[in-house]
Amino acid sequence: MHELVAAHGRWFTPAVLPAQVRPLPERECFANAVATEREHPHLAYTEGFAVAVDSPVPTAHAWCTDSDGHVIDPTWSQLGGSAYIGIVLPGNLRPRAPRNWGVLEAPDSLYPLLRNGL
Repeated sequence: MHELVAAHGRWFTPAVLPAQVRPLPERECFANAVATEREHPHLAYTEGFAVAVDSPVPTAHAWCTDSDGHVIDPTWSQLGGSAYIGIVLPGNLRPRAPRNWGVLEAPDSLYPLLRNGL
């Protein structure tokens, strides 16, 4: 996963959550990003790594991005992330219930990506 994001990911610009996007519960970033994308089809589901403002440790994370590369993060809603690197995933790659693991960390979706590419 780390090598995939390093090779194919890009940096995104943190931004304040727009008023029309509602904040969602912490620790559910993958499901939150999917729900936000559904409510706002102009946004793109993105997965990768993010660094929270209050922690220097990168963590697997999901958010949405707009067409200008700004982060729309319903989980860390008020500039909760200071750095984001990730991949905008195609529409057929989304977390699945009941686990809602990230696409890039779930073996059933990561292994085919590593074999076949994005």
